[in-house]
Amino acid sequence: MKKITFIFALLLSAPLAYAESPNILVGQDMTIGSSNQGVVVLQGLLSETGYLQIPMGVPMGYYGGITKNALSRYQAAQGVTPSVGYFGPVTKTAMHEDLRSHNWLGLLGW
Repeated sequence: MKKITFIFALLLSAPLAYAESPNILVGQDMTIGSSNQGVVVLQGLLSETGYLQIPMGVPMGYYGGITKNALSRYQAAQGVTPSVGYFGPVTKTAMHEDLRSHNWLGLLGW
């Protein structure tokens, strides 16, 4: 239930911003130094799935070491190898299957 709470809160609190959120599963690859709305979406998903905890005062939207480490843990849990924290085609495929299995793709509008 908690995992879906973020998505519903996002839908209710910022419907226009959410509707314009990129589908990161078909967007650009991301790695250390990336900084865009796709990073915010990735961070939100990693946070909701329990892999990412961004400390208070640290803004979302920059792909740094915290995000890389969280994605690496997510990759390991999904069987993605190597689990190095690079968000590319293999991770996108694994995330698509994970989100589909939890019925999140429809909630995300993807």
